[in-house]
Amino acid sequence: MHTISMLRRTLGLSSDNQVRNRIERIKDLLSEHIRRGPNNQIFLTDPGLDLMKQFQELYDTGLTLAEASNVLHTNSLIDESRTSSVSSSFSQNRAKPANDLIRPESTITQQLNRIQEQLGVLERQVASSASANPRAEEPQPWWSRLREDVDVS
Repeated sequence: MHTISMLRRTLGLSSDNQVRNRIERIKDLLSEHIRRGPNNQIFLTDPGLDLMKQFQELYDTGLTLAEASNVLHTNSLIDESRTSSVSSSFSQNRAKPANDLIRPESTITQQLNRIQEQLGVLERQVASSASANPRAEEPQPWWSRLREDVDVS
C-alpha cells in the first residue's frame, strides 16, 4: 500500500496536492484501488500505482491533466470492451420490437400514399371553402391598424 507522500516521491512530484489532484482526475478508475486508513489517510494499491504512473507519463509527454485523464479513460473503455463477453447464462430477449420502429419498405410506401391522399382531401376542402366565401380579403399587414391611430397633421 502506498501513501500520498510515497506516491509523491515515486512520481517525482513536488507536493502532496499534486498527487491529490491527479487522484481526483482519475478517481473513478482508481476507486477499486483506493483504501482509507486511520484519520482518513489515503492508501493506493499496486495496480493503482501503475495507473498513476501511466497518468504521470502521459502528463510528462506534454498533455494537460485533463487530456491525460481522457486518454486513460478511453483506454480503460477499450480494455473493458475487449475483455467483456457474453455470459454463459445468456438468454434471448423475447421482447417484440415496436411496430412503428421497424417497418418494411412496402408499409412505408403505403403510409406515404395514405398521407398524400389525406393532403389532397385537405387541399380540396381549403379550396372549396375559399370559393364558397368570395368575400375573403387578403389579410392586412399588422401595422395597418397602427396607421389609422396615428395623426400626421
